[in-house]
Amino acid sequence: MKLREGFRLRKVGNKYIVVGLGGINFTGLITVNDTGAFIWHMLEKGAETGEIIDALAKECDVEPMSIASEVAAFIYKLKGAGLIE
Repeated sequence: MKLREGFRLRKVGNKYIVVGLGGINFTGLITVNDTGAFIWHMLEKGAETGEIIDALAKECDVEPMSIASEVAAFIYKLKGAGLIE
């Protein structure tokens, strides 16, 4: 999976905000929490959904199946916003 070029995640205070760089016409404001930032950084590395679920489960010391639907839903929202190719 790959994030669309021209978008970056920036930390502002204790929140993370997705920003469009250059001449990208992006009028929305997307904020994410620490978990969303973790997923974003995995996507920057080209990770697939299963890899992200496994890495996040390990990071949070939970069973992968307990977070799989939430991770998939977050990725689906990023796709819907046009942030994932």
